[in-house]
Amino acid sequence: MTTSPQPLIQRRQLQLIDLASELEGEKFHGHFASRIMAQLSLPYKDPKGATEWVRRNNALTLTLTPGLVTSPDGTRNRAYPYGVIPRYLMTWMTTEVVRTRSRQISLGDSLTQFLGSLGMNGSGASGRRVLDQLHRLAVASINIEDARDLGTRWAITGENFHIASRYDLWFSTKEIPGQDQLLGSTITLSEQFYEEALKSPVMLHPQILRALSGSAMRLDLYVWLAYRLRNLQKPTTVTWSQLEAQFGSEYKHQRQFRAKFLSHWREVQIFFPQNTTAALPSGLRLNRAAKALV
Repeated sequence: MTTSPQPLIQRRQLQLIDLASELEGEKFHGHFASRIMAQLSLPYKDPKGATEWVRRNNALTLTLTPGLVTSPDGTRNRAYPYGVIPRYLMTWMTTEVVRTRSRQISLGDSLTQFLGSLGMNGSGASGRRVLDQLHRLAVASINIEDARDLGTRWAITGENFHIASRYDLWFSTKEIPGQDQLLGSTITLSEQFYEEALKSPVMLHPQILRALSGSAMRLDLYVWLAYRLRNLQKPTTVTWSQLEAQFGSEYKHQRQFRAKFLSHWREVQIFFPQNTTAALPSGLRLNRAAKALV
């Protein structure tokens, strides 16, 4: 029995190529990510009992410590923000900071519209998931440390901060069809996160975010490339060990990480000018400064 040959381009890749062609040269009102998201990332899966969660990007190290989350029955448990939703939330918060220049943000219409642009909604189960992850994000503690060997000295600088200085979240006890679960909830961003969001925001295309949804690593890779390629001074190769430390240290073997990383990279690189990145045996080559289709 003969088998049909595999297509040279998978259907999903063809859809992404078609979208990239449609978006090329288009002017739009973008979403924004903070530089923190571009340099370091959040957990993909729930680390659960881990006392801390660490990611590294060359000299930078991000350490995330879970805060205590209070459940409706009064129990308190340490809980990590993880997965796609906290990434959407941090993108939304940065976008609102750029748009409003305000630390206090209402979740109602603005977050509902933002989630709608990504194919989610603020009602029912989706709304409760969003509020749960926002609660986890608001109580988590973040440390970012920069450690460098300067030859004659060892220099370490660091900063501790929270995403929010205050949060007022309203959880509905019943699921009412058509009711927006987010209305009435507000969050006040910490001074540190607010200033970081304004410092050097990375512009992202909402349709690209939606097309790459479903994978936290894919979203991280898109934000990272949008930031790195915009600021690239000269061609450089990011080694597989460096990529694994930033994007996938939970894999048992580097070859497993490489396979997963490359499958996502093949989709994300479609939205950047041709030949700006290349996969090599030694790592990922960043060839020239470029912007995504934004």
